[in-house]
Amino acid sequence: MSKAVQKREKAAENTQELISTLRRWQEIEDGSVAACSGIIDKTQNPLIRLIMEIIRQDSVMHKKVQQVMIDSLEKQAISLAPEELGHIWESVEHHAEMEKETIALAEKARKNCRLFTLRHLLTYLIEDEQKHDRLLAQLEDFKRGIYPYA
Repeated sequence: MSKAVQKREKAAENTQELISTLRRWQEIEDGSVAACSGIIDKTQNPLIRLIMEIIRQDSVMHKKVQQVMIDSLEKQAISLAPEELGHIWESVEHHAEMEKETIALAEKARKNCRLFTLRHLLTYLIEDEQKHDRLLAQLEDFKRGIYPYA
């Protein structure tokens, strides 16, 4: 068997293993959603309910991301055309500025907050806003890949 054929077979095996891993992960995310819902149903404590809702919603989104990855491997590869970014880019940049402002506000709020629980919630919000900022930066990386001289 030639090295090229071996390489293709290995790539196919790796793809199937990735898909299998993603599907198993989705099952775990479903379990997380159910577990969080169960905990929410068992408590009236607003902090516990909030934390479980955050985790539950993240698990729902994780499963969606995993499905997009699976679909890109099984159905159609992910693509991004210049015009798909071009006509929305000004809005993306505006949103990125809003994210930066929310991070600054949250950091200011945390700096001025002496309450333990609220400081932790503010830290969560800061980290989540930073994640949004990173996602928007990734879009900019995609844009640079499409428009290398932009």
